[in-house]
Amino acid sequence: MRLKHLANKILLSDTKKLAGAEREVTVKLLHHLKEIDKRKLYCDLKYSSLFAYCVHELGYSEGAAQRRIVAARAIAEMPEIEKKIEDGSLNLTNISLVNQFIEDPKQKREVFKEIENLTKTECEKKLFEITGKEEKPKDKKKRISKDKVQVAIVLSDETMTLVDQLKNLLGKDLEMDQLVQFMAKKAIEAVEKTKFKQTKPRQTLSPAKVGRAIPASVKRDVYARDKKCTNCGTTHNLNYDHILPYAMGGPSSRENLRLLCFQCNQRGRMKAGLRAPPPR
Repeated sequence: MRLKHLANKILLSDTKKLAGAEREVTVKLLHHLKEIDKRKLYCDLKYSSLFAYCVHELGYSEGAAQRRIVAARAIAEMPEIEKKIEDGSLNLTNISLVNQFIEDPKQKREVFKEIENLTKTECEKKLFEITGKEEKPKDKKKRISKDKVQVAIVLSDETMTLVDQLKNLLGKDLEMDQLVQFMAKKAIEAVEKTKFKQTKPRQTLSPAKVGRAIPASVKRDVYARDKKCTNCGTTHNLNYDHILPYAMGGPSSRENLRLLCFQCNQRGRMKAGLRAPPPR
C-alpha cells in the first residue's frame, strides 16, 4: 500500500479512524470467542482448548491468544467494560494484568475504573499498590537444542527439602534431568493406578451388574486402548465417556466407553442435549 500521496492531516486522521475501527473489530472478535468458548465449538475442530484454537486455527501468538481469551471472559462477567475497550481507555494487556492480580469479580470492576488510560507500567504499579502483592517469579523455559529445553523454576524451601530427601533415599548422584524423569514416571504410575485403574486385573462384572459405575477392569482396558482424548488427542484432564450416553441406555462396557478430555466431553453432552452428569 502506497500512502505517499496523502496529506499529513489526512494521514493522521485516517490512522486514528483505523485504530478505532480496529478496536471495534476486536470487541466483535471477543464476543465471538466468548460464544465459541460457551459452546466449546473448538472441540468440533479437534482442539483441546480455546487457547489451542486461537493459536493454531486463528494464527495468534500465544501471548496475543491469552490476552484475547482473558478479555472475552472478562466481557462475559462484566459487559460494561466493552465500551471501555472500544474507546481505548482499557486495553487487552491491562485487562490481562488485572486478571493475574485479582480473582474477585466485584473487586475487578472497581480496579478497571482505576486503570483506565494507564500504560502497562502504570497499571502494574497501581495493581501493586491496590493489592499489596509482590510480583511472583515466573517459571521460564527455552529450547536450547533439538532435544533439550532449559527450564528455570522457583521452588520453595519445603520442595527443595523433599528433593534432597529423595536424592538421599536413592543414594545416587543424579543430575536434575534424571531426577525429574524419575519423579515424573513415578507420579504418572500413581495417577494411572488411581484414576485409570492400571492395576492387576480382578474379576469382571457382567454388564447387568455394572450400572453407571465403571468397573476397574473396564477402566483399565479403555485407558490402555485409548491413552488420550479420542477427539482432540490431548492427554490433559481425561474422562471416561459413554459413546451412547448412559441416560439413553448406553452400557458401561469397553465397547461403549472412550476417553475424552473434559472440554470434548462437555461439548459432546451439549451436542446430545444432555445436562452435566450427577456427582458421583
